[in-house]
Amino acid sequence: MKQMTFTIIISLFTLSCNETEIKEAETKILATFGDQPSVTKDHTNQIHVVFGNEESVYIVSSTDEGETFSEPSLVGELNGLYLGYSSGPRIAITENHTVVTAMNKKGNYYAWSKSNSENNWRDPVRVNDIDGSAAEVLGDLTATPNGNLFAVWIDTRILEDEHNTKHAQPEKEHSSSPIPPKTEEELDKTTPQGITVRELYERIGDVPDNTRLAFFGDEEENILWVFLDSEGNAVKAESMDEFKKFRERNAGRVKPKGKIYLSSSEDGGKSWSKSQLVYRSPEGSVCECCKPSITSDAAGVLTVMFRNNIEGSRDLHFTTSVDGGKTFAAPEKLGSGTWKINGCPMDGGGLMVNKAGELSTVWQRKGEIFTANSSEDEQLIGKGRAPAIAANDQQTYIVFASGEDIMAIETDNSKPSKIGTGSSPKVLSLANGAIQFWVSDAGINYRKI
Repeated sequence: MKQMTFTIIISLFTLSCNETEIKEAETKILATFGDQPSVTKDHTNQIHVVFGNEESVYIVSSTDEGETFSEPSLVGELNGLYLGYSSGPRIAITENHTVVTAMNKKGNYYAWSKSNSENNWRDPVRVNDIDGSAAEVLGDLTATPNGNLFAVWIDTRILEDEHNTKHAQPEKEHSSSPIPPKTEEELDKTTPQGITVRELYERIGDVPDNTRLAFFGDEEENILWVFLDSEGNAVKAESMDEFKKFRERNAGRVKPKGKIYLSSSEDGGKSWSKSQLVYRSPEGSVCECCKPSITSDAAGVLTVMFRNNIEGSRDLHFTTSVDGGKTFAAPEKLGSGTWKINGCPMDGGGLMVNKAGELSTVWQRKGEIFTANSSEDEQLIGKGRAPAIAANDQQTYIVFASGEDIMAIETDNSKPSKIGTGSSPKVLSLANGAIQFWVSDAGINYRKI
């Protein structure tokens, strides 16, 4: 069995979170509309970006290493296309085919495909083999050097030994605890907002008695707090209007039992294999609202990263397959620290494997961004969420969101720098330099460095 090699490739980072100026570069507009971009290169080094807008998926391409991009071209339309919280279109390209995937609000994972010698996209086919089983609408896509495609997602199907009354219970808001906490330990627990319960109470001021604290997400990907009584009614909320909308969006939904599933395609995305279980948490569910990631190295070894849920800790784990996805190794934890949290951070991370088979990952814990390649080592980058990572032979590039700011850091620069404002940051490495992407009110931005 091939052994994955690990190395720290970001040794020049320091723990300083102060901003600094990095290379001057012009920010340009890729498209004046759209959300949740995903980016890749093909074997000729052409760059391709897919993104969603309302119920449509678009693609733009560059033949000059990101100096200019084509006008957006329609890939296809999907009724109920889901965009938000890192859920959106994904793209992977083999030598002969281009495949784009996306999920809809009914919990299904679809794939469009076309030959690289053609312009027309085939009608989408469903990737998950059980209707509605991708209900968490979070997944990823990659291609191996031999032309096979692999899709991974959080699957909510109920397995035979999971049939019990718990599944009839309505899903509750993320993260709840008795109010007020009675111990210093409870007060010092980190909330999904990245601050402690104590800090949240100080910010709120008047905390209602006989209620429990919960968190929910609005349509702009913000995590908001709410206090609920014993019947589940909101007594006080960061935004009562947004909480009402959240309840309407999730009416009748049941608490998921999220598992990591995978499907593959050997014919360029025209058809997909029977869905395969990659990992099931001993607690019954992985962290259900955090996007899993998948990538392939030059030898076709697959690596899947996901946020686990074990004994109250929601830490990032990874697992590898050396036999084309037929079997996966026992998952290993990333980072030397842990995050005990009664709720979902709604944040996945990014990973990459370089030409030598060396793994690097980036992810959030307690509102801080870390990079790591094993459970032994981790490096603090700064405060934020939604990170992405890429590298070439010279440098590693990381982007992440910090509030409304989009931050970037390179291995030859020790401090994060603000490059814009918005959300959904992504980065793609070039032979020399990189291109950073993010979404703002002006559309999808990009910046070549």
